[in-house]
Amino acid sequence: MEGVRTGAKGSQAFPRRFRLGSNRNYRYVYRRGKSYPSKNLVLIHLKGRELKIGFSVSGKVGNAVTRNRVRRCLREDVRKLRRSMKCGRYVFIARPSIAQVPHEALTRELNKLLSRAKLLKEEA
Repeated sequence: MEGVRTGAKGSQAFPRRFRLGSNRNYRYVYRRGKSYPSKNLVLIHLKGRELKIGFSVSGKVGNAVTRNRVRRCLREDVRKLRRSMKCGRYVFIARPSIAQVPHEALTRELNKLLSRAKLLKEEA
């Protein structure tokens, strides 16, 4: 069929209801949230009732292609971990060194960062 997009739909997509949204929401999390740094990422978390996630990749990381690749990798990893993350508002900030990191290493670093911050639900 022409004009119909297939691909990441349903459970494979990163739904809009989990997105942090406007600049105002990012600023609020930056001001009120707690920061958890790692080598290539910084996580800022603010407790809340629902799960909202945002990603920040500055121009220092590289050109637009590199920034979008980093954002896609982060979004994919968080999408897979979403069900095991505690509620709240999350902002993942990419440091410039992230541009040279392979996706597998980024996935491991993200898991370590969330577990160190104690933001993963305990398996009961």
